Amino acid sequence: MANEIDKQTSWLFNRQYDDNTTEEQDNKILELAEEQIYEFGWDETFKSWKKYLFTECKTPESAINFANLFWSYGGQDHPVSEPYEFLGYFYFRIDFDTEKHDAGGILDSLAIYLLPRAGYSYADPNINFDYVPELDPRIIAAAKAWKSAGL
Repeated sequence: MANEIDKQTSWLFNRQYDDNTTEEQDNKILELAEEQIYEFGWDETFKSWKKYLFTECKTPESAINFANLFWSYGGQDHPVSEPYEFLGYFYFRIDFDTEKHDAGGILDSLAIYLLPRAGYSYADPNINFDYVPELDPRIIAAAKAWKSAGL
């Protein structure tokens, strides 16, 4: 099972978010992501997606590309275990330079969707209008942990 899910994950994420596919091709890709979640369940799918992120996305560009694909596949609509580890990885890879690497704001979007879903209501923009992921001490600590891991 692990090999099959990881093969599917690699196929889903080993592409550019803005790869000029047709609407029909995009719909087929989204359908495959939905089928993976249905077939393996969200927990196993997320484990595979997270493994791909941590092992294959070593540059700011590849990490942001993954974030955009994760969003397009509906990942933000599911609970994420250890959301700080997950989000911290992105900020570690872009060295908190959102201006240069995340002009579209995908990381802000992920944080304000994933953290409240995981029980961290202070990141909910309906409750805390001033929340800024780059200033969140837990995201900063997670990014520092990734950096100290020597990756």
